[in-house]
Formats: sequence, C-alpha cells, structure tokens
Amino acid sequence: MAKISFWMRIKNFFTGKKQPTLSDVQVKDGIWYAKQSDGNYLLGIDESVYQLMGKITFADFPTQLKDIQVDDDLLDIEGDKSVETLKSPIAGTVIEQNADIGKNIDTLNEPNPQVNWIVKVKPLS
Repeated sequence: MAKISFWMRIKNFFTGKKQPTLSDVQVKDGIWYAKQSDGNYLLGIDESVYQLMGKITFADFPTQLKDIQVDDDLLDIEGDKSVETLKSPIAGTVIEQNADIGKNIDTLNEPNPQVNWIVKVKPLS
C-alpha cells in the first residue's frame, strides 16, 4: 500500500480527516483488508487490480451490503482491460460503504487507503 504523501497529510490536517490506523494488512484476490484500532476492518482495492485492469472506469456495489460472508460479491468494477467482481475476504457486518465511489471514480485509481477503500466491516465474533 502506498504511503500518504506529505501534501495529503497537510490537506487532511486542515480538513479534519484522519489517516486510517491500519495494522496486519493482508491481501486476498485483489482486496486488501486491515484491522483498525477499533477492531473493525477496512477493505480496499489492492495495487494488483490496477496492474491487471488498467485504469478503473466504473464501479458499483452489486447489492445493498449488510451482512457479508467470505467470497460474497463486494464491488463490480470495469477497467480499461477487463470487468471484474471483487469478493469479500472476510465475513461480518458492513458498518460503512465508501459513498465517494459512485461520485468520483478517479478516487479509486489512487493506491491510497484513505480514498480507495470500499467498506468498513465489523467482523463476526
């Protein structure tokens, strides 16, 4: 995963956005997932997806996600080279979706966990 640039840190400081605190980052089938300090997981698009697909030109959530299981459809994406459905690497309850995905597709093309995350998930106990 890319580190946050100096300028992005400055911007986040003035806008009040905090950098996600991530630990134990893992990757499965094009999705990175990392445990946050609150015990929930943040899921996003791994750099390997960009290498296979090129620039992402369209993305959409296939369903209204609430409870997900491993390998459930997470995000439909189209790129310059192919069309894919990314699958969930973990099971749990979706507590937040990245609403910016449908508004500005260019944010998904940045290998930055602050902008290319897909969902936040509370894992099953």
